[in-house]
Amino acid sequence: MVSVSLIDYIGQMEDGVAVILSLLLEDITYEMVYWFNPSDDFRIIIEDKFYEHYPDVKNLNEYKYLVHLLYHIDTEVLPSRDEIFKEFLWTE
Repeated sequence: MVSVSLIDYIGQMEDGVAVILSLLLEDITYEMVYWFNPSDDFRIIIEDKFYEHYPDVKNLNEYKYLVHLLYHIDTEVLPSRDEIFKEFLWTE
């Protein structure tokens, strides 16, 4: 079973927005921070416990299901990026 939940908005960081997410994977919960900006740059960081359970993964960017995970987060967990950017990013 895989499930992702939005825990909280960190808010604006640099030129993007960061959120705290919870990932439930095989009955274990991991906390993640997901940062993204309007230029489609992103960073995703997961707690060290994930790497202990998946020792073949040295960096979350190497996780074979990362594309699927990001798609799920962006389309089903979070509101649209436009809504998030309107609320958290300064525009002139």
